[in-house]
Amino acid sequence: MKRTLFFVLLLIVIVVSATQFTLPSRQSTQQDFNDPNYVEFKSGVRRLRDGTIEVSSLVNMPEVTSNMFRWWFTDYLQTTEHYKMWHPEDHVWMDWEHKKSGEITGSHHLVHEYIGGELSKLRIQFALPQEILGYDPSEENTVVLCARVGELDSSLNIAEMCHVAQDTPWGIELRSRFWLGVVSDREAANWQNFLLSLVANNPISRRFTVSEIEGFALQKHCIEEMSYLAALLPTIYNL
Repeated sequence: MKRTLFFVLLLIVIVVSATQFTLPSRQSTQQDFNDPNYVEFKSGVRRLRDGTIEVSSLVNMPEVTSNMFRWWFTDYLQTTEHYKMWHPEDHVWMDWEHKKSGEITGSHHLVHEYIGGELSKLRIQFALPQEILGYDPSEENTVVLCARVGELDSSLNIAEMCHVAQDTPWGIELRSRFWLGVVSDREAANWQNFLLSLVANNPISRRFTVSEIEGFALQKHCIEEMSYLAALLPTIYNL
């Protein structure tokens, strides 16, 4: 019986590994922002070779500039009331830690929000784009905001994300990407995170811990909140 179970598990590992090899890598998808005309994965949810779930959304924001988008995070967004304006149904509460006026990198956005009908309590830790993508696609007409996403009630990080706002003649194209299942402990030592990564950051573990259903719920939430923001920014920026 034990031998049969062993071979069944071994077969599952082989099948999953073979299937994963045919999928795109996370590193290759992160290079999409190097090309201003990238079109391969504008919007959708898919599993990547390393087992992470990639969530992509595209929201057109007429009469909005990339500077307005940056200003929302660096200067305007300060209270729960502001946060609820961003998504009246899903956003519940917010606060900041390590926040400096006019800056976003290094700040922690603490939020309670509903995603897919479930209340999520999150710590969004804004980082340099190079830390998430391996390079910085920012330039004169493009603003890039990247972050690690963690649980608010623990020290566990569970995802990475980037918003890329690109100016056009009519407004901005906002492309958002999330990679679910990127696990680390922000308070642990390097050796502890190495062991955690061996257990959690592999295709088989991620198959059991992150799903496409979660991805579609997040995509819906992101499109909705950025659509609300598209309607808000031209008015509040000019007050």
